[in-house]
Amino acid sequence: MSKQYWLMGFLMACVAFLTPVQAAIPQDDPEKMVRDLSLELVAKINEQRVELEAHPEKIKAFANTYVLPYVDAAKMARYVMSKHWRTASSQQKEGFTQAFSDMLIRSYSKSLLKLQINDVTVKPAREVKKGVVTVASEVIQADGTKTDVVYRAYLNRKTQQWLLYDISIEGISMLLNYRKSYGSEISKKGLDQVISEMEAKNSQTKDSV
Repeated sequence: MSKQYWLMGFLMACVAFLTPVQAAIPQDDPEKMVRDLSLELVAKINEQRVELEAHPEKIKAFANTYVLPYVDAAKMARYVMSKHWRTASSQQKEGFTQAFSDMLIRSYSKSLLKLQINDVTVKPAREVKKGVVTVASEVIQADGTKTDVVYRAYLNRKTQQWLLYDISIEGISMLLNYRKSYGSEISKKGLDQVISEMEAKNSQTKDSV
């Protein structure tokens, strides 16, 4: 897996942890939220790297504390299912959301500690439409590699807080990739089978996360 996908994978994996926590970073300004969150993540990963390497089970608690409050996992799962969401039952929606979240953990959590980031530069938010923005940033890794990372955020009308729901690395949207792959699988096999296969794969590695 490339360094770019370690970055994307780590951030997406973190959103899979669904235990509610209290956000510490203000969410009234998407640009500031992304800047503060990015810098805090870099600092905390560097600070806790040794402990997390020795106790990988603590990665979940790390994500709950430093990432979860700023993302919308349910919105991500809904986007990935696309047209299939409309015809799915409540049980299927819940099942896919949880399986998708667990898949992100299974696929990417081991990559977290491989990240070596020196700095993150965040650019001004750009409005896509009312209540939706993109926030571009440049991630500078320890070896000098510079990576363009673009966050997508929307304003939750009920809470009046900004939440992240997608990440693009060098122009590649992770959610769009998953939408294409899972959309094809659901059309071929049916939603129930896809969920069952995801759950089976997740259960095989749950003890190693």
